[in-house]
Amino acid sequence: MPKKILIVDDDPDIVLFLSTVLQDHGYHTIDAPNGQEGLEMVKAEHPDLILLDLMMPKKSGISLLSDLRNDPDNRQIPVIMVTGVSSETGHDLEAFFKGSSTGDQDSKAVTIEGYLEKPVEPEKLLNLVKKLLQSA
Repeated sequence: MPKKILIVDDDPDIVLFLSTVLQDHGYHTIDAPNGQEGLEMVKAEHPDLILLDLMMPKKSGISLLSDLRNDPDNRQIPVIMVTGVSSETGHDLEAFFKGSSTGDQDSKAVTIEGYLEKPVEPEKLLNLVKKLLQSA
């Protein structure tokens, strides 16, 4: 059975691109346009991995990530943050997320297993997804 990947992003073009790349390599994808619907999809579909945008309406990626990490049933799901925020703001979010993985309990609420900058390079996406799903 193919691994199920949830894509949570409010940009339909990004969702289509990511879905196409992943489906072309044997993965099953589902998607949600915001963090609130993403949380509902996690509970209903139990994905093997989540690709998560940072800035979305209704519930941000950080808020969804925090909810997941604080939920014993879902905290083990690997999350890859997929965002263009660094290029827009100049903030190094990859360093932020890596730094939070060694901190106290509060900072563990925002730990991620991977980070990809938009525009996403298909090869990087596939390599990271494969790596995380093999270790899951």
